[in-house]
Amino acid sequence: MIAEPTAKPRRILYVAHEACGNPALCAEVRAHAAAGVEVLVVAPVLSSWSHRWTSDDAEDRERAEARLEESTACLRRNGLLVQSTLGDADPVQAMADALFAFPAEEIVICLEGPERRHWARKGVVERARERFGIPVTEIDVAERAPAVLA
Repeated sequence: MIAEPTAKPRRILYVAHEACGNPALCAEVRAHAAAGVEVLVVAPVLSSWSHRWTSDDAEDRERAEARLEESTACLRRNGLLVQSTLGDADPVQAMADALFAFPAEEIVICLEGPERRHWARKGVVERARERFGIPVTEIDVAERAPAVLA
């Protein structure tokens, strides 16, 4: 008897920024993913200019770790298999590094308000689409009202 090949689970790279633990956002990620989806959450260690200049990124790393924990916990509560990692301060480089170890079929970038405009000026989403050649979904978390979890 020949065994049927098992389908590879769908993989999503989830780029965590502020408010990525929003339950409505987590449910949306789950809703557009097939059963058995695997998610890697990458939280870029976003540093201020002064922190980069002084090489003092401890506070920035703590904020990134908090985003990572919040996002990971929310996605797990929504039934997803989740891994997580901190990423480079350059969000596109953080995605490249993550994709090297976790070849995903889609990238979901969540942003809100001021940071969305900042990333738009830097062309983060467009650069990711050009560089990686996979679907990149940008979600404005400020437009989503938090869901009530039962």
